[in-house]
Amino acid sequence: MRRSPNPSKKLSVHQVEQMIRDTDTPEHSMSQQIVQKLESKNESRQKPFFTRVGVIAAASVAFCVSLTPVMAQAIERLSLLEYINPFAQEMKVNPNEKADTLYVKGLDGNKKFHSGMIRFDDIEDQEFKGQLQRVWNEIFPQGEAIHDVIMYEYDKGKFHIEARNENRSIQFDEGNWYYAAQPIGENQVPDAAVDAADRVFNKVGNFKQSKRSVNRMVLRPNQNPVYKFVYNTEKGSILIDVQKNTNQITSIVAFPLSDQLHKLEDDKNRYRDLVEKTKAIELGSIREEAVKQAKVWMNLDLTDYNVSKLEYRFDTLTFTKAGSPDVTVVYTSKGTIYSIEIDLRQLSEKGTD
Repeated sequence: MRRSPNPSKKLSVHQVEQMIRDTDTPEHSMSQQIVQKLESKNESRQKPFFTRVGVIAAASVAFCVSLTPVMAQAIERLSLLEYINPFAQEMKVNPNEKADTLYVKGLDGNKKFHSGMIRFDDIEDQEFKGQLQRVWNEIFPQGEAIHDVIMYEYDKGKFHIEARNENRSIQFDEGNWYYAAQPIGENQVPDAAVDAADRVFNKVGNFKQSKRSVNRMVLRPNQNPVYKFVYNTEKGSILIDVQKNTNQITSIVAFPLSDQLHKLEDDKNRYRDLVEKTKAIELGSIREEAVKQAKVWMNLDLTDYNVSKLEYRFDTLTFTKAGSPDVTVVYTSKGTIYSIEIDLRQLSEKGTD
């Protein structure tokens, strides 16, 4: 592997999340596109560990972690900063020969480090390896092994790390874990959560030939777990997140309502037309529509929130209010809403439910 002489282009975590938001698939891990690119480089060497088939198959595995108050307090303090950064710097400038890395061209034309993936067993830094295993065992005591470690640099000296196998994953930023995912069986989901998701699905639209599944459960520090529901319809997937115990709807992504721009790769004129129509929508009118839709879908009152358009997205609003988590809304060229998401990560950082 060649040495990367330059720091990476700045890229925020939220930007990466937005890059994959329009992907019509239930796997919404922030590093999914990175994994796919790295694995495509590596197909001739080894079988990929985390594929689309693997994600879907994992949804049927019946394991469940119940976060007790003691465990929640313990894992929220788990940080690997002093171990992650030295490991990531070494991977960046001198990657292990068994690691796969990706580079991007900067504005100056030079190649810059973007991301890397290595099998857990091939990591030579035993201190980092041992600490990562400790965190993994705290969150997932079932005994499954870590297969891969993926990382990317989203700002100079700041690294996102993900440890994963075919069934589970843990994500870290600046050494602190903030997101973990594992498979869940529908028979393990309380009826109240199922009913809450079904009610919202019926509000989204009259979609036929639907099939409901619960493909995974998400864990965050100091919060109730969130069940990830997927409704497959004849027009595309509808993703609904429901928080355990509170039954609060925390996220809705209704792909059938979107412009589905990812399907227009071969029709550039149509793509540009939809983008320009979306950009032309006035902030006031789309704000009004978003407030109305949030109330109908999520019983979420955004009336007194401040709103702004994201600089790096043409179809996304951010609603902010002091003391409350941000809410992200994505809309179409017709001025309709197809995605609303509460930023639960902010709640973890504040240590509130």
